[in-house]
Amino acid sequence: MSKLSICGATFWLAATASAPAQQMIDLATVVEKLEKEGKYTLERAGVEILSYDFKVDRDVVEAIAFRPVKEGKHPGVVLIPGYSRTARDYIPLGIRFAREGMAALAITQRGFGKSAGRADFVGPKTMAAIEVGFRLFRWEAYVDAARMGIFGYSRGAMAASLLAVRLKPEELKAAAFGAGIYDFRKAYDEVKPVGIRENMEKEAGLTDAAIAERSSIRKMEALGCPVLILHGEKDENAPVSQAYLLRDRLKALKKDFEIKTFPDRDHDIGRQNLNDNLLPFFKKHLVERAATPGGAKQP
Repeated sequence: MSKLSICGATFWLAATASAPAQQMIDLATVVEKLEKEGKYTLERAGVEILSYDFKVDRDVVEAIAFRPVKEGKHPGVVLIPGYSRTARDYIPLGIRFAREGMAALAITQRGFGKSAGRADFVGPKTMAAIEVGFRLFRWEAYVDAARMGIFGYSRGAMAASLLAVRLKPEELKAAAFGAGIYDFRKAYDEVKPVGIRENMEKEAGLTDAAIAERSSIRKMEALGCPVLILHGEKDENAPVSQAYLLRDRLKALKKDFEIKTFPDRDHDIGRQNLNDNLLPFFKKHLVERAATPGGAKQP
């Protein structure tokens, strides 16, 4: 379901937001270091990358953390890739967040990459694993638990939207969804690729309970943070009508949201469009906004 590829074999990374110096990052080297040593530091970028795999009910969940080298507590953002994508695909994005002063955690959904189990199309077991990862990461010593965000793309957006309505306002301060599904039944009726409908039937089923579990639009009364919606208007995998349905629901509920659609884009809105909208949104709500006085207290 996901066509957005954020990662390539190598990429160029500016050493700082303003400096002209650049550093070429070989992703194969990053992955090798993570597998052998559990961490890798990009000195010029001021970013540390950490293997962050964890277990839920004895099942391994693949995850990679990113943190600014600078000491202190930083806003945190959980990143959720979509169908067939993994935390490794989000290495460039995680580094970008860390360069902007935010810690990040990329989590591979159940049934993909090194995450154990069977894919359940963002069902209860997938959501349980993502929520555990969110809560573990939120209380890391280098994360400011009072300034947390979440972003997902494609299936990841669906997961992010479902997690956003589970969390309390003090737990989540901003959420961004790219090319997501928010009404499972309507999406099934409207998606054009037959393979996606087959996956929806095979992994989730179309019972009333399965549809309700996977339809965040029905739960938006519980949303307690600002939302950014990004979607390509030519998307056939997740029709743009999904974004409009969510927009209308949030508007009716008088929730704080922004929406940006791209007339010439399909399911892949493009890396530049993503960065141009995603990073300013999280900087506005997590970096520029002061943390709660005294910070959050760990339960």
